[in-house]
Amino acid sequence: MEIAFCNGSDQGYQKRLNNLLKEIFLDFQFWYDLDLWDHNYESYSFVDDDEIVSNVCVYKAQVQFKGQTHLALSVGAVATRHDYRGQGLSRRLLEHILEKYDGIPMYLWANQGVVDFYPKFGFRRVYEKQPVYEVSVNHDLVPHRLSYDDPKVWRYVQNRVNFSVELDCLNTASVNLFHIHLGYLKNSLFEIPELETMLVAEQRGTTLRLIGVFSLKPIRFADLLPQLPFNHVERIEFGFMPCWPDLLYRMEEQETDPLFVRGLDCDLGDFKFPELSIT
Repeated sequence: MEIAFCNGSDQGYQKRLNNLLKEIFLDFQFWYDLDLWDHNYESYSFVDDDEIVSNVCVYKAQVQFKGQTHLALSVGAVATRHDYRGQGLSRRLLEHILEKYDGIPMYLWANQGVVDFYPKFGFRRVYEKQPVYEVSVNHDLVPHRLSYDDPKVWRYVQNRVNFSVELDCLNTASVNLFHIHLGYLKNSLFEIPELETMLVAEQRGTTLRLIGVFSLKPIRFADLLPQLPFNHVERIEFGFMPCWPDLLYRMEEQETDPLFVRGLDCDLGDFKFPELSIT
């Protein structure tokens, strides 16, 4: 079998790929229907009898780290049909990608069952930490909720200006929208019109999780805090590296899915990868 490739809106390819991915992970058809597969998202696969039987995808992310922008590949959708496993298909696809993008940093999340697989290809495991801010939030505010399919959501995601210089992804709007449209965040979208800001947030007990903040203009955290439509909050956890210079947060140990990186020539230090940019 030869390696097939796609990096655009080829509906026939998408259908064959989705037949595999919904068997292994979930149904991606909604993302294809939104026409969010652009040239940054690449699929490498093996096709047998007109069906994709093994696949690896990469997303060409523009990662901002310590104020500098780098191309890095997010590896995901690593899947092989059950009856084709044990033939080394995933290995061959990964080797092809590593050869094509020799010298380009890569990162991926894996499940516990395959933590010994990726080090064979030069990946090493790194550990995220959790940005935390201890603060009391008791605001009697009426929340402005947004529906996930509201056009405002796209406007906020595609035009935001608040990126962290410590660590952020500058071109992953389509990935952000994937998470928002997937459904698990449908009750977590809030608008703060006064600040031209959208929150992706959920409260668990006295902990407020700010999963994403999308602002159309520069704001301070001191502007955002009194506008948070929540109460009985004692702690804020961030699903990203906060971008506000006036916020003195701390980093805590965190348990996450295993994260692997390859081709880095620097120490990441204490970091949190933006959750809504994970492929």
